[in-house]
Amino acid sequence: MINTLSIASDLSKAGIAKSHAEAIANAIGTRQEDLATKDFVRAEISTIRGEMSALETRLVRWIVGTVFAASGLLFAALQLMP
Repeated sequence: MINTLSIASDLSKAGIAKSHAEAIANAIGTRQEDLATKDFVRAEISTIRGEMSALETRLVRWIVGTVFAASGLLFAALQLMP
């Protein structure tokens, strides 16, 4: 949670006019819902890890299938050789 009163106070102490400091603090306060929270980031990371795991499984299956197909073709080619 963003403390806009504290922000406005700090800006005023830094030499910014009180009305400008309050406007800046209010703008920051209205944008706080756009900020990512730790829980949101953790949930997104968890989702991405799940998707990566599924992709890894598909990739391994595809590679194993390709190796078997190539082995079969090599074996068939060796059988045709005199």
